[in-house]
Amino acid sequence: MISILILIYLLILWFSSCASQSKKNNNTNSDIYSYFKVKSSNVDRIPTTLPTHGILLVIRTSNYTQRSRMPVILKTWFQFSPDTTYITTNGDAKYFHQFLSKQYHDHLHSTKCKQAHVIRALCCHSASEFQIYFENKNKYRWLCRFDDDQYVNVPLLIHYLKQFSPDTQPLYIGKPSMQEPKHGHGIDFWFATYGGGVCFSRSLLEMIHNDVQPNENFMKGCISTNYPDDTHIAYILRVKYNINLTVANDFHHHIERNLFTNLTSPSNIDQAITLGFKGSNVPRFVPLVKNDVFHMQTLHCLLYPDVNCTRLLRILINKFYEDNKS
Repeated sequence: MISILILIYLLILWFSSCASQSKKNNNTNSDIYSYFKVKSSNVDRIPTTLPTHGILLVIRTSNYTQRSRMPVILKTWFQFSPDTTYITTNGDAKYFHQFLSKQYHDHLHSTKCKQAHVIRALCCHSASEFQIYFENKNKYRWLCRFDDDQYVNVPLLIHYLKQFSPDTQPLYIGKPSMQEPKHGHGIDFWFATYGGGVCFSRSLLEMIHNDVQPNENFMKGCISTNYPDDTHIAYILRVKYNINLTVANDFHHHIERNLFTNLTSPSNIDQAITLGFKGSNVPRFVPLVKNDVFHMQTLHCLLYPDVNCTRLLRILINKFYEDNKS
């Protein structure tokens, strides 16, 4: 029990040191970590003060996972930018009405994609994400899509994408899950795993418009290459347009099993733009709340603490203290 108390103490020290180090490392843009500001003590909805951005954020969920995974996302990183975040699912979209105000109901996109981890179903889901962008293309300069087992540090994503010119640069941004390029159909190419999140610039999306429409041609393309959606899109970009992957090292996927194993110095977490989770591959933090899927609420509290987070921390520390006394 004493070791657990020490762990909690080290966690608090780590968080304090990370905040201090972040300020030192970002003298040229010291407000990167202060995009997210608390205006009140209302703990039901997290207020945001993000800078204006033209990034369409799409979250892919499904009938199988939306009830278990989406509530915690809607409580955490969705709140950074609800006006620009859309959800696509093959489940009952009305399920989200209990979490979202009526103004966001048109951000829910229902598909008829099958519930299966096979090429046709995956490409069907992917096509729906592109469809959402093209229906709103006049408002956005980027499409960034994510799965429902990811945490997205939206302020850092905005800051990262500022270095590019999406209207003139055809950009395909993400992180590979393999150590070597994919080899197939007589060509080598890198693909970004969708498990780490992927961003497409406006100029690239206009270029590939006909290739990613939700029609039978797109499905036939996936079937003909025998590639799932993330691999198929990278293949099209390489073969047809000679566009290569731009690697974002701070995008992280669940395959990086060593990402959360360092208990004493998990300083990479506060620099991560995306984090992917699976099974026991989650942040090694004692959960602050019950049913904290992937420890995502706890992670969010530590990165962007508010009044409720500090209250939960006090309760947890006091509980460990009383348990140790007894």
